[in-house]
Amino acid sequence: MKVDSRIHGFCKFIIPTVLLLGVLIRCFAYFRNLSFWGDEACLALNVINKSYMELFKGLDYLQVAPPLFLVFSKALYQVINPQSVWVRDLCFRIIPFLSGLASIPCFYFLLKLMVKNNFSRIVGLIIFVFNTTTILYCAQFKQYSLELLVSILLIIIFYKVLFEQKYKWYYSLLVAVAPWFSLSSLFIAGSYFFITMFKNIKLLLKLCIPFLLSFTVFYFVYLKPVSAYNYEGMYNWWQNGYGFVSLVHPFRVAIRFGELFSFNKFIAEIIGVFILAVAACSVVPIKKDNFLRKSFTYLPIVLTFFASALKLYPIEARLIMFLFPLLVISISEYNLKYRKYILTLVCFISIITSIYYTIKPYKFYTSAREVVSYVENDFTKGDKIILDNAFHRYLYYIKDKKNIVIMNDGCGDFYTQSCNDKIEDLPKGSYYLVLKNNPGKMLTNKITVISEYNLHSTVIKFKK
Repeated sequence: MKVDSRIHGFCKFIIPTVLLLGVLIRCFAYFRNLSFWGDEACLALNVINKSYMELFKGLDYLQVAPPLFLVFSKALYQVINPQSVWVRDLCFRIIPFLSGLASIPCFYFLLKLMVKNNFSRIVGLIIFVFNTTTILYCAQFKQYSLELLVSILLIIIFYKVLFEQKYKWYYSLLVAVAPWFSLSSLFIAGSYFFITMFKNIKLLLKLCIPFLLSFTVFYFVYLKPVSAYNYEGMYNWWQNGYGFVSLVHPFRVAIRFGELFSFNKFIAEIIGVFILAVAACSVVPIKKDNFLRKSFTYLPIVLTFFASALKLYPIEARLIMFLFPLLVISISEYNLKYRKYILTLVCFISIITSIYYTIKPYKFYTSAREVVSYVENDFTKGDKIILDNAFHRYLYYIKDKKNIVIMNDGCGDFYTQSCNDKIEDLPKGSYYLVLKNNPGKMLTNKITVISEYNLHSTVIKFKK
């Protein structure tokens, strides 16, 4: 009895502390307000330049995002009407930030539903709150934080329906509108519709009919035109970038799960193998009385990776972040040898990696806002700005877009002679060459370098 009371007292202290720290670390990430990187800038340019109706027809620069995420982001941008780029960045990131904050108490509520052991609840909460990817994407203008929140809400709804036999009228409404806010919700809803079909047909109809009506509209209004506009480009991008499950690369799954914790490929592979081993140990033994529960936890994960094997859905870490709550619950229920030591190690990995990558700027951070500010403060009439193939992040910040020369080939991650050839063909004048990486000695000697500025990105001012 004394041991139980001590554990209960410890929970009363540690859980509020973890929740508070989770909010604080996300606030730090958000209000630090790093400049936009490539995908953020691409998405923001679409939201700024396209009408509300155009946002339903497919985005430029190989971007895909849920339609109502785009609509509400544009509405916030227009209502707030930020006058500085600093405030504009914060404005675009409001929805991901609020979604990231809301996901913390929602996940804890889910933990209390699905996990009965106090130690496992603490472990699950720590892993979820102190996670590199969930923190990162609550401070970036991307939809993944919102998709995480929608995923948690759907899991809660279906858990209550399937295991507590509780149904509220608004459950059907929330399930029906979920795809408009989260494309990945289709994997969650599809998996649980399948389980509900064997559990309760009446409840299935209550949930499924509104969903099918909404999805039919969603398909013709958004999914079909977007697929026609972007599918080929996205498929080629992810196929070339090793984004799909493949039997030829058996460790790819481990790397993708490991990348939820670390951006270093080698470290991610080690963590991924360890995390998946712990999660796999929670699958067995499967008994008759817990088969439904195991199916509930693992079926969305299996369905997602099956779709990826069919080249229908890439499995980059950010794209499977919506599965993270189920992975965390699986890990927290590890109950084999050295349980407390293994789970304590997982918590330690989560805390260390999340703090490290929150303090250290993300690998794609290239200080675009600061670099453009430097150029514009030094800019004189007649100057031109040359951008490399990472031009979107700089284009987003440049006020006067008439003075831009985009060299999309040969001036990217690996600076080539092709870029030098294009520079040598430019008319006489003064130029700012803005690059994601420093070309070093490869820069052509047929120009006169006036100055050089480095802050992650490189700015070289020269004359011809």
